[in-house]
Amino acid sequence: MEEDEVVRSRYRIVELLGQGGMARVWKAVDKETGRLVAVKEIRADQYNYGRLSPAERSRQRTELLNRFEREGQFLADLDHPGIVSLLDRGLHRDAPYLVMEFVDGCPLDKFLDRFRPLPIGAAIAIAVDIAEALVHAHAGQVIHRDLKPGNIVLTVDGSAKVIDFGVALPDHPDATRYTAYGATPGTVGYMAPEQLQGQQKVTKSVDHYSFGCVLFELLTGRQPFTDRPDRNCATQHQQDLPPRVSDHRGGIPSEIDDLVWQLLSKDPYQRFDSLTRALDVLRPHLPAAGSPAPNPELVPDPTARHRLPGAAPAPAAVAKETRRPARRRPVGRAVRLGADRDQFDELLALAAAEMAGPGVGPATRRLDEELEAARRSWGLGHLPVARAQLICADAARLRGAWEDAGPLYRAAAKVLEHKTAPEFRVLALEARVGAAECLVPAGDLQGAFDGWADVVHEVAGLVEMPGRVLARCRETALELAECGRHAEVRRYLALLPRG
Repeated sequence: MEEDEVVRSRYRIVELLGQGGMARVWKAVDKETGRLVAVKEIRADQYNYGRLSPAERSRQRTELLNRFEREGQFLADLDHPGIVSLLDRGLHRDAPYLVMEFVDGCPLDKFLDRFRPLPIGAAIAIAVDIAEALVHAHAGQVIHRDLKPGNIVLTVDGSAKVIDFGVALPDHPDATRYTAYGATPGTVGYMAPEQLQGQQKVTKSVDHYSFGCVLFELLTGRQPFTDRPDRNCATQHQQDLPPRVSDHRGGIPSEIDDLVWQLLSKDPYQRFDSLTRALDVLRPHLPAAGSPAPNPELVPDPTARHRLPGAAPAPAAVAKETRRPARRRPVGRAVRLGADRDQFDELLALAAAEMAGPGVGPATRRLDEELEAARRSWGLGHLPVARAQLICADAARLRGAWEDAGPLYRAAAKVLEHKTAPEFRVLALEARVGAAECLVPAGDLQGAFDGWADVVHEVAGLVEMPGRVLARCRETALELAECGRHAEVRRYLALLPRG
């Protein structure tokens, strides 16, 4: 695959997101729905392994294909909000591909690079999401085998998703292990001792150990073990007693300190038999509704869903609560915008999460109903209202209602162009790109190109290029190229960094 290529006449490749030893993952646009998706393909260069005999190359290719097929089946079977979902799959040039939801967010390892160590409430919120996803996978008899921060993504609403089931294994003793390209699948800093020792009959307990490593890092900002001059990381995982979280950070509840210690046991039978028990320990320490925001501010904020007004109490705490617990307002119920901006902000966050994940949903439709009242109450110059207008415009565009989306984009651009704050400037650029794109189906190709080119020129002159605007510029470029402006579009795209 390559940029601008269309797979099965439907998925238009936008840019390379990343690659590993087995596969490449591309960002693409689903031409039928307008949604961004992720397309995963087997790396063609992995079919040729230097001086291996033809028979050995054929065997390794077969195992690679089988592993890829297994990953697709796992994702098809595992339907959980904390696990990346499979949308489609097929063959392209005789090689398989998987189409998955595009998770717009920040990989956890990059997030931790910015915020180390995390506030305890944020660490617990992320850990609970991960544990719930693993409990679901294990109930479906799937062992991930490569849980690490790089395989966890924080979405725009701060929730965590587990991705990359490329080396996952069915949880039964007779399962075939496709390990031709490495006898110990996983990542050394997060691998259980039995994995590092090459044991073939691993259980879900290896995921429990990896979860313990991730939880340790969330709470302390460091991995339990790293290479030392005298002992490498793998040796320490197999032989050394794990460190205590409390040795590296004060204020850690003793039950959480003990939880991590038990998860990092060398003996798999000494770890919890199910992560539901870990959830019982963690959930009571989730941020409560009304808790203060983290300091420093986290973007995305894993605590927001728990501490914003109307947040539901943690499941483990509900049964212990003697008074009536606060209940989250259903999305479909009307909000009193003039009286409560917090409720509008909550609805906005839910709609943004929908648009970043599955697309237009009940929160987005409710936001569209409330938008006019919000504009009357606070004006389009109010940042949340401006964001809401762009979300509603994006929703209309995805529905194919270009005649509704265009005026929303243009009105936002007109109001926001005079704002100097960086947040407003980014929204103004997004609005201008959207307005230009809406001119394409209207037949005004020159107007669409001119509007798009103006934004590209402006973005190219910025010191820090906003990722969302870059993505929208590239998406609109593909539309214009398909309409015959391919050469001109390429010249302008050369002004932008390659994705």
